[in-house]
Amino acid sequence: MTILDRMATSAPSYQTKTVATPEQVAISRELVNSVYIDPAVRQYIVQIIHTTRFPVKVDPPLKHLVRSGASPRGTINLALTARARAFMQGRAYVSPQDVKDLAHDVLRHRILLTYEAEAEEVTTDSIIDRILAKVPVP
Repeated sequence: MTILDRMATSAPSYQTKTVATPEQVAISRELVNSVYIDPAVRQYIVQIIHTTRFPVKVDPPLKHLVRSGASPRGTINLALTARARAFMQGRAYVSPQDVKDLAHDVLRHRILLTYEAEAEEVTTDSIIDRILAKVPVP
């Protein structure tokens, strides 16, 4: 009821606080976009995403567990979040560990499981773990 009372209006009763100007956001975006991703790390990202769609190539039992894998947008978002993470950690380059650390958050909702997987209580996190364990790290 509290959420409904506060939010079901076109003029919310709360005030927001500005934490960054539009100019600061634009500068940060440029800096994040300039974070280097080595071709080997870019290929690693592509391999991870490709493996979500064709997991049988690296882990045959996954064939019956994954109904649909991540789209090319998953590739884009995994690269962008890895860049942002490197930037936030003060680095000018993306490491494979950045990719691994963010894979669950980026891919969790992008992998659809089969009914068999759901019946066996397999989670998308466990599928991502298996994929990360099988795709060679550069």
